[in-house]
Amino acid sequence: MFAELLQHPRALAFSLLFHAVIIGLMVFNLTFIDKPKNILAGQVAKTVKAEVVDQQQLEEREKQKQLDEKRIKDAEKKKLEAKKLEQKKKQEAEQKRKAEAKKKAELKRKQEAEEKRKVDEKAKTEQKRKADEKRKADEKLKAEQKRKADEKKKAEAKRKADEKRKAEEKKKAEEKKKAEEKRKAEEKRKQEEARIAEEKRKAEEKRKAEEKRKAEEAEKRRLAEEEQQRKEADLRAKLQAEENQRRLNSLREAYKLAILQKVKRNWIRPAGSEKIPECWIEVLQGPGGIILDVSFGTCKGSTAAYRSSIENAVRKADPLPKPGDPALFERQLNFNFKPE
Repeated sequence: MFAELLQHPRALAFSLLFHAVIIGLMVFNLTFIDKPKNILAGQVAKTVKAEVVDQQQLEEREKQKQLDEKRIKDAEKKKLEAKKLEQKKKQEAEQKRKAEAKKKAELKRKQEAEEKRKVDEKAKTEQKRKADEKRKADEKLKAEQKRKADEKKKAEAKRKADEKRKAEEKKKAEEKKKAEEKRKAEEKRKQEEARIAEEKRKAEEKRKAEEKRKAEEAEKRRLAEEEQQRKEADLRAKLQAEENQRRLNSLREAYKLAILQKVKRNWIRPAGSEKIPECWIEVLQGPGGIILDVSFGTCKGSTAAYRSSIENAVRKADPLPKPGDPALFERQLNFNFKPE
């Protein structure tokens, strides 16, 4: 704060002067108080009045002093705030100036960099152009050298090829002559072999024809024997089937007769039955001859008591007799009940 006051010498001088006056007044009042005198009553009253007046003046001066101090402080505060605001504006202006300077410097740097890049790019382009021209010249020289070398190589290859072709032609002519001689000899040998082979083939064909004739005669005999055996087997099978059928028919008749006889043994003639008609019975049986159901077919002239007696006889015959052959078992049986 003292440094700030030094920056305002007029305010500092005024403040020092004001405080010096206050201190002088205080010393002056103390001088009158510290030295009492012998005075009269009237003088005492005047003195008291004077002191009261002085006290009021002192208070007013003190108030004025405080007001002056407040005004000075306010003025100093305003000056300080104005100074701070001015310094802030200066700082902001300085910052803005620096920012603009930095921006200009950055722009200048970018421009210089761009100019340098263009220069470098131009230099590179020039270098590349010269390098391309040199490369093309080198390639052209190499291509010319290669073309000459290829022509020389082709000429040498053609010479060697001609020499080789002539040698090949000579070799082929000799080989052709030898091959012709060999072919003639081979044809003569093949003709001889063909003659021998033809004679051998004719002999083989004659032998095969004889073997085929014998084989055909043997096959005919075998087929005739097989046909005879088949006929004999068919006859035996037919006879056996007829025998089996006769046996099954006999067993079937015996099976039905055994069932009918067992039913008749269990039949009791109902009282008052004068006429005894014939009735066809239908029996549904399960495995082992277990009777599952009994029903009637044609049964003309029968009474309910008569049909009931027959049904009782059938059910008492449970289980029904087994057939002599399991193949004869029938789940549904139909037979004519005709008591004697």
